[in-house]
Amino acid sequence: MQKGWSLFFGAVLLAISLLSVISPFVGWWLPKYVSSFGDKVDYLFYVILGFTTFFFILTEVVLVWAMYKYTYRPGHKSEYTEGNHKLEMAWTIVPAAILLFIAFAQIKAWEEIKYQSRMPEPDQVLQVTARQWEWRVRYPREAKPAATSANDKDAPRSWAESMAIDDLHLKNELHVWKDANVKIYLKTEDVLHSLFLPNLRLKQDALPGKTIPVWFKVTEANTKWDEAAQRCTDPDKVENLWEITCAELCGGSHYRMRGRLYVHPDKADYENWLKHMRATQNSREPEKAAEKVVLNAE
Repeated sequence: MQKGWSLFFGAVLLAISLLSVISPFVGWWLPKYVSSFGDKVDYLFYVILGFTTFFFILTEVVLVWAMYKYTYRPGHKSEYTEGNHKLEMAWTIVPAAILLFIAFAQIKAWEEIKYQSRMPEPDQVLQVTARQWEWRVRYPREAKPAATSANDKDAPRSWAESMAIDDLHLKNELHVWKDANVKIYLKTEDVLHSLFLPNLRLKQDALPGKTIPVWFKVTEANTKWDEAAQRCTDPDKVENLWEITCAELCGGSHYRMRGRLYVHPDKADYENWLKHMRATQNSREPEKAAEKVVLNAE
């Protein structure tokens, strides 16, 4: 009976492992990536997953074997050892070498995604402010703000730090267009938040008192502006519903802090949407304007 428990434990671990193997084939896996650097992030994920999977299987096999071989035997006294220096050196050097490899392997991806000096010239600039519990997105009149003076060396950041009277303000909707280099200036009004777009493989913490630049380029479109219906078409497939989530526990309603990423097929389609939304925001007929906003949000 004592050996039976070790076999049961091994069977449970085997079932969990098999479930992990088949999960990608039934849709229980990462959402598809649609950003220019998504492949680099996924490469790092699978490298780390490969190492952890190998050592998980190795340690669990050894554990089940030890449970089976060294189960309780009446009248048998346990043996004690003081350690094995060779084994201790091995399990110190091998993890250190793996961590060193991962440290070097991630440099290229980290540089491309996070280094401000490596960020490409933006085609579109947005400002996103996190607050309990929503994402507030601010759009400039032009896709990329122009300098307001000769001394303005970084016009996009200057715009992000101070609102303009003709900015468009939306909640939980991030609109960009396909293949545009998008630069977001991220802030928070209150506590720590974390901007997470799973389909872009992008995550960035929002820190109180700081304005943090983030960039991405989406390689697929998932919506289009319908001029007749005065709204954006919903994605045809569920997998094209690309979320914006908060990856930092930020309070009691953290679960509500969700938005959507809308990617238009081209800049012209985006500008048609922007023109309509700006007119709606600036309308002198608030009731009709509200109706239009509801139509667009449905």
